[in-house]
Amino acid sequence: EHRRVCHINAEQKRRCNIKNGFDTLHGAAASSHGKASDVSKAAMLHRGAEYIRQLRQERQQQQEEMDQLKQNIETLNAAISGCQALLPANGAPVSRQRNNRMREMFDEWVRVRTLQNWKFWIFSILIQPLLESYSTALSAATYEDLWQSVLNWVDQYCSLIALRPVVFNSLRNLSKTTDIIANPSRLPAEATQAACNPDRTTTPNNLPSTT
Repeated sequence: EHRRVCHINAEQKRRCNIKNGFDTLHGAAASSHGKASDVSKAAMLHRGAEYIRQLRQERQQQQEEMDQLKQNIETLNAAISGCQALLPANGAPVSRQRNNRMREMFDEWVRVRTLQNWKFWIFSILIQPLLESYSTALSAATYEDLWQSVLNWVDQYCSLIALRPVVFNSLRNLSKTTDIIANPSRLPAEATQAACNPDRTTTPNNLPSTT
């Protein structure tokens, strides 16, 4: 009796699994063929086989597209590596045009700020050598090169040991090109003229005497 009950339960479970499988297959096949309709199990199996073939074809097509994309990525990476290998080891050289443009921007900045406060021109004299060293030391081949070149420039040119002679030479040049020692009252006018005419050497003879 126990064996008969177990056999009946197993048979019911098998039929239930078959029914669930057909229901799932019917839903999948119906979604691929439009509106669901009552079909025989043979037709349902046929549609299921077609649906499986369709899924396999789509999967194969997607795999081929993925392989093609991977190949394209490898080709692009190889091209990028080739272009990078052709670049200078220390980055692109700084052109004279770029240096001139940077100097023009610096002169304009100094002019505008000096007209607001003539003392700014004194500050510009002190930082001008730093601008020149910065434009020479800068490397912009990559972001890492840019970052590292800025750090190297700060270490090399912005330490107290490096700044002392720069400031000393700038102040000495200031005393030679202006009348700051003999007639300090003329310095505001000299600073304004020098900022507005950066290509001219500012000397006491460039300005009319105030006496």
